[in-house]
Amino acid sequence: MHVHKIEKQVGTNIKFMNREFENRFGGDFPDLPRGGRAGGIVIIAIILILLVVSLGSLAIVQVPSGTRGVLVTLGKVEDRILNEGLNFKNPITQRVIFMDVQIQKAESTESTATKDLQEVSTTVAVNYRLDPGKVNLIYKDLRQDYVSRVIKPNIEETLKATTATYRAEELITKRAEVKSTFDAILAERLDVFHIDVVTVSLTDFQFSTSFSEAIEAKVTAEQEALKAKNELERIRYEAQQQFSQAESAKHATITRAHG
Repeated sequence: MHVHKIEKQVGTNIKFMNREFENRFGGDFPDLPRGGRAGGIVIIAIILILLVVSLGSLAIVQVPSGTRGVLVTLGKVEDRILNEGLNFKNPITQRVIFMDVQIQKAESTESTATKDLQEVSTTVAVNYRLDPGKVNLIYKDLRQDYVSRVIKPNIEETLKATTATYRAEELITKRAEVKSTFDAILAERLDVFHIDVVTVSLTDFQFSTSFSEAIEAKVTAEQEALKAKNELERIRYEAQQQFSQAESAKHATITRAHG
């Protein structure tokens, strides 16, 4: 039944082409060779096969290592996440967005104020990673702009919150504690967006010129005071030694006199 319909359609197309040829060139369209109808069916079959193969290849998705695929159907983000390797999608209504789930790095240089209102500047380097099981939610909320929209703004706010709890000199003397505080605050902030903080690095804090000079003067004064203290201890020790020697000599003289 279907073959009969196809043959009928092919015959109609041949008649149409013959009329067009006659109108344009004043002659009949050349007759198809024997078996022309069968040849037309074969051509249609080949076209259909190529179409099926083409659609089949478009339905296959290769998700690269270190990424996850976010499946989007007509603009709607699906719950299903495509893992590494071969996956399948609807080639007509679906597309796949690749999200990097490897460890990535974000850097930001910020100027903030300390607890004692001293201006300080530092560069923060954060190694982070997207939660592989939540990349669909990340894409839904942030698309692929999570660095500019979430990570860097939260680095800035976290640094402000951290330095505001320490005096300027404590940023140096309590460096490990400062880093730990910063790490905890940032991890809590980014966890809301399904982003994991792996490591944090804080470079040397840069203070204003006047404060740096004041710190240097304080350090110099402390060094001088320590030097004077050590000198005083040396004098006391030498005096004690001299006193001990004098007492020993005195006892020796008394002993000889009684002897």
